Amino acid sequence: MDTRDTRRELGRSVRLLADEERWLFVGLVAGAAGYLIWLAGTGVAVSQVAELAVGAYSVDPWSTEAAGLLVALAVLWVLVPSAVAVRYVVGRLTNLRGNVEQCYRFDRPLVALAPPLVLLAVAVGAGAARGSATVPVLGLLAVANTLLLVRTVAYGYRVYSFSAPRLLQALVFLSAVVATTAAATRAASLGGQTALVEAAAARYGVADLVFGAVSRAGLTAPLLPLVAVATPAALALAYVWIQLFASLLVRIRRPDVPRSAIRAGQRYPQVVQPGTTDRLAMGTAPDDGADEGSADGASESNDAVDSSGGGGPAADGSTADAGADDGGESDESGSADPGEDAVEPPGQTRVFTPPEDADEVSPEAVSEGTSERSVKNEFCPICGETYAAEPDRTNCPNCNAVLDRD
Repeated sequence: MDTRDTRRELGRSVRLLADEERWLFVGLVAGAAGYLIWLAGTGVAVSQVAELAVGAYSVDPWSTEAAGLLVALAVLWVLVPSAVAVRYVVGRLTNLRGNVEQCYRFDRPLVALAPPLVLLAVAVGAGAARGSATVPVLGLLAVANTLLLVRTVAYGYRVYSFSAPRLLQALVFLSAVVATTAAATRAASLGGQTALVEAAAARYGVADLVFGAVSRAGLTAPLLPLVAVATPAALALAYVWIQLFASLLVRIRRPDVPRSAIRAGQRYPQVVQPGTTDRLAMGTAPDDGADEGSADGASESNDAVDSSGGGGPAADGSTADAGADDGGESDESGSADPGEDAVEPPGQTRVFTPPEDADEVSPEAVSEGTSERSVKNEFCPICGETYAAEPDRTNCPNCNAVLDRD
């Protein structure tokens, strides 16, 4: 089995850490510092507004004013920062059209998860060697698991089976909610709300979860921070397992899926192709000596077709991956409907046929025929018509559909 394409994509996956993904590490550091400042400022501000509005209030015994203050802090300390985190991550992983960025468009999407899984194994090994989940160990686990979740979101946008962007965004939001809750309970003193947090934990019976510790197999760690650190990895791995199961079902069913139902940048594996093995991008022909089996070539061909079919994005939950993400199948482009005989296939060129009295054909007619023979056509998956290829064309001249050129 030739593994050169897989090794090449693994190299690309590792290089992302030092290149296109620097935004993630900058965001983690800047976000942590900004969150602590936000927590301190809003804690003091909400407390002063509450004193002006209702006067003195009691947290022991628990009062209605304390409950209202807790709700306000929950919105400001947990929900708002979590929404900002989702917007930041999704905005960095996708382009202006909402499709996954080019750097994450692997032919074998599972290779994107290899680096964070290796980093996670290193963090777990460090914790086991030290015998306790210290702050450095928890920090390394947090970075590894966050990276794993972010790569899983990109993976979920790229694959065909069980590709649900809304669900992926919900996973990021849930992870951020748990993380901000753990941080807020540990750093409530910055906003002068320690008494409120402790009284609320006792009131609702979660004091052991918030302030307790857990010991297993000789390892000791604070419970809530450990849950916050482990949540991204747990959600990411659960999604991957479900997606792999969905890909198995797709392999068995072998559905017939039109190109217009696929988002730009999303894979279109061979198992769902409607009866074609043509690798050509729209209106192009392979160069002599090109390696058609290379992963990069397949990716370029697939994404070129994705750009032509980007005018009709699919519903979030309707797409699914054929399992080629774990099996290493190369992407192949296909026509929107093989049954439409009247529609020219992608890449088809018009051939000049001389008239029967070819001896009387003028040189101008021959020149015109040669020009027609060199014209390349593109296929619109929305209206099913072909048109002359032009590099600066942005809309289909027949139905005016926007052509995705990402």
